[in-house]
Amino acid sequence: TAWLAGSGIELGAHGEVVADDGLRTSVPDVYAVGDCASFPSGRYGERLLVHHWDNALQGPRTVAANILGETPAFYDPVPYFWSEQFGRFVQYAGHHAAADTTLWRGDPSGPAWTVCWLKDDRLVALLAVGRPRDLAQGRRLIEAGTPMNAELLADPARPMKAATA
Repeated sequence: TAWLAGSGIELGAHGEVVADDGLRTSVPDVYAVGDCASFPSGRYGERLLVHHWDNALQGPRTVAANILGETPAFYDPVPYFWSEQFGRFVQYAGHHAAADTTLWRGDPSGPAWTVCWLKDDRLVALLAVGRPRDLAQGRRLIEAGTPMNAELLADPARPMKAATA
């Protein structure tokens, strides 16, 4: 993004394009998506810069809706990424910077486990290793802002969707 210096497009502290909640830049009719752009997250109360291709995949829907002049579209996804490490499928959803509780589902020395981060009674992020169902259910719970019961959530035999408060 260094080539944008002096263009009128605001760049952030990490050299990223600063976008608003509709992914508009500081220049009219110019939008930014993907890992080159940061956006304000109402869900997490801070500006996010997500370095994963899923962010580039999701953002264009918001931009297209705003270009077409439909009802204003706002971009505030639950960040998501995945990787395969040492034969293990690792998935992360959310943003845990402001979490006040860390909770384990399963034994981290085992082949499959999940760590959850909560802010008050809300799930804000999770890291699932070999537990794709936890990721799928947890991501939906984060999106919905569903209150969780921490004691039930800690039980790895219980589906996450059955651990609501």
